[in-house]
This record gives sequence, structure tokens and C-alpha cells, in this order.
Amino acid sequence: PAKVLKEFRKDGDRPVLKGAYIDASIFVGDNHLAALAKLKSKKELLGEIVGLLQSPARNVISALQGSSAQKIADFMCKKYPNWNLLINNSSIFHKSNFLDNLDEEFEKNLNIHLTSPLYLSHFFAKNVISKKIKNAQIINMLDKNIARIDTVNFYYLLSKKFLAEFTKMLALEVAPHIRVNGIAPGYILPEINAEAEYEKKIIPLIPLQRIGNTKNIVQTL
Repeated sequence: PAKVLKEFRKDGDRPVLKGAYIDASIFVGDNHLAALAKLKSKKELLGEIVGLLQSPARNVISALQGSSAQKIADFMCKKYPNWNLLINNSSIFHKSNFLDNLDEEFEKNLNIHLTSPLYLSHFFAKNVISKKIKNAQIINMLDKNIARIDTVNFYYLLSKKFLAEFTKMLALEVAPHIRVNGIAPGYILPEINAEAEYEKKIIPLIPLQRIGNTKNIVQTL
């Protein structure tokens, strides 16, 4: 609404902004119009976050560690004072086994699937609780296969199991200030270089007899 008012004001000084209530914050007076017009919607904010987390895996690994995670959190807190949603969905996925490439595979998977979400959740929670921000939530993207002990993707699955346990512990740790949940999707996107017939092989194994899509995940948010 503030953007609409600002557009009308190009040709005059009416209408006047009396007040606004946004995410537990109250703005009184026409002097807040310019600032309110610059605020982004939740959809725009979510789009920016998803765009960041879809960057190449190696960039995410280097960016979301310790002090770097703090810088990202500081940026979000400054740009969005009432930041109340954190989605940890960055992920890498490829085949690995226990006996090969221990240092490389374990470190990459652990950094992406546990260390980064842990740091970001830590800084996010401290900000939410200190500012008493309402309706805050953290969502961690898991995998339906965390209930299995399949070793075809050993380090991927192991690190996702770590994230699942972290999600449950965090939910208790930050309650009642923040709601914490995990989403464990099944087959959504095909593997890189997957055979064209792969989906046909997968569908019979799915109870709904169809492949999921990204909209199904968004609906759970």
C-alpha cells in the first residue's frame, strides 16, 4: 500500500499516510511513507534468500562459516529489522562411500548440511530472542531417506541425519521463541546427468505414483 500511495503522490500531496502496522511494528505519520515504500514483501525477501542459497556449493561453503555467517546475519538484521524466517536449504548431492575420499567428502557435506545451518540458526536465534520478534521460525531442508541406512550416498545421508537431529534439539532449545521444523522431501528434481528413463523407474516406488515438484515444498511453508 505504501508504494501505491507514493505513486499517487507524484501529482500532489494526497492521500496522506495516517499509520501502518507491519509485522508487530507500528508506524504513525506521513513521514514514514518513503521508508515503508522501500520495504520488500515476504515473497520478495524469500526470493532473495532462495537466490543466495542456490549459489554454487563451494561459494556457500566459504560464505557460511563463523564470522562470514555473522556478517550475513548482520546484513539481514539491518536490512530487515523484523527478520523472522530462516530457511536452511543449501545442499549438495552425489554418490560417495565410506572408504573413498573421507576428508574431502565428509568436510564438504558436513559444512553444507550441518555447520552452515548451525551458525546461521545461532545468529538468527540470538537476534530474534533479543529483539522479541514475533512468529519467528527456522525451517531445515532434510531428506526422506534419513530414516534409511542406505550407504550409496554415505556422506550426504550421514550429514542429513546430523541435520535432522540438530533440528529436533534446536526446536527444544529455542522454544517458545522460535518454531523449528524440518521438511524431508522425496524425489523432486532429477540427478545431474540422470537417464531419461530414471523417472519411470522411480514412480512405481512412490505411493502417490507421481513425481513431486518445488511447489509442493513451498506449500508446506
